Amino acid sequence: MKVRNSLDELGYFIVDNKEEVQVYFYPIEEIIYRVKKFSTKTPVIIGVTDDGSYVIPLFKEKCGGSFISGMIADLLGSQLILTSRTSQQGVYSIQEFAWINGLEIINREKIDELEKKLLNSGKLKVYSNIDIHTVEGYELTRKEEDADIIIKTDTEEEDKEIDDKKIIMKPLSLVIALSYSKDTPKEAIYYSIISTLKSINILRSNVNFIITSESKNGDKKIQDIAKSFNSTVIYVKEKQPCEPSLDFVNARVILKKTKRAYGVLTCLGVK
Repeated sequence: MKVRNSLDELGYFIVDNKEEVQVYFYPIEEIIYRVKKFSTKTPVIIGVTDDGSYVIPLFKEKCGGSFISGMIADLLGSQLILTSRTSQQGVYSIQEFAWINGLEIINREKIDELEKKLLNSGKLKVYSNIDIHTVEGYELTRKEEDADIIIKTDTEEEDKEIDDKKIIMKPLSLVIALSYSKDTPKEAIYYSIISTLKSINILRSNVNFIITSESKNGDKKIQDIAKSFNSTVIYVKEKQPCEPSLDFVNARVILKKTKRAYGVLTCLGVK
């Protein structure tokens, strides 16, 4: 119940079906029996021991399972156990690198091949025309021809022949809808946006769109915040814009509306 309530407070959807993450408080053997059949459609599977001492991502660790398991381990004061080869080697998987930077992998069929290179050499070179968060196992290069991973904002790359030795990524559009009171400090709004992104382990420093009430049009606080995150502000009629506003701009809702700092309400979407 503690995990359920804490994740709900962070903005995660707690559902009874069509879930993307399953958390089991059973012995591993019983979890495997309950899942029965694993496939690409199987969600992230996380096991927590009966006494709550250990948290183990059992399936799709490299596809976000490690991050969510780490969050649950922090909530419970438990020990996180990671078993993927990248974790054992102390580097981030390619999917994890994309996750924390809010990137979409265009040619996912190249992941296995490049991950072998990552495990053998301990690093991959990244060329990017945007600011990214570099982590263990990845280093920036100024030469596109030297890169293993190419990150570009222009979608025209998709129409070109993709180099079969490189992984192509592009940034997802991050959209945060928020509401705040007149006396909310600017720092509280800034912190709320940062904590919203960190709630799902996105470490990117820019947000493409900020949606807020049209009553805040002309408010210098939100204008300054938008500059800090290099955002475009969209004003809507809702007093407390959130999920409906994200739907309106065709963003997939990732985190539902939840209270952050000093009464700031936020929700997060991507497109």
